[in-house]
Amino acid sequence: MFLKTFFKYLFVLFLVTLSIGQAFAQLQELGEFKDVNLAFALRYEDQTLEKGKYDMMFLKNLPNVFLLKIKKQGKTICLISGGEKVNYPEQGDLSLLQGNPDIPRLGKITIKRNPALKIAYIIFETGKEARICPYHKIRFKLECLE
Repeated sequence: MFLKTFFKYLFVLFLVTLSIGQAFAQLQELGEFKDVNLAFALRYEDQTLEKGKYDMMFLKNLPNVFLLKIKKQGKTICLISGGEKVNYPEQGDLSLLQGNPDIPRLGKITIKRNPALKIAYIIFETGKEARICPYHKIRFKLECLE
């Protein structure tokens, strides 16, 4: 009788632990950059980002959805979803990825603008030494207003 009750409570505890573990694993921070300077205004859906300095945080949601959280003075301005993963030419061969000098050691952010198409790309590279998702290059596409 004692063993039956013990195993019943042990099973319930296991289920609770399993469900809590899934809840905490939903958003994983890939990188955070403070005081990123935007030299031009950007728009995402109905939100406009004026020229200035912003804090940017890159997140990963399960299974493989990438998010960009943009903050100004500690206040979240917008959350951009749908970052696309861009593969490196050496993707799939770990020895070539480790030897590639173009892949940064630590996280790196790049903002590129295509004035002809009025599009700007915010590109985040996790780097070789990333704890979560090493060797990932994620690109977010925004409308450029200038």
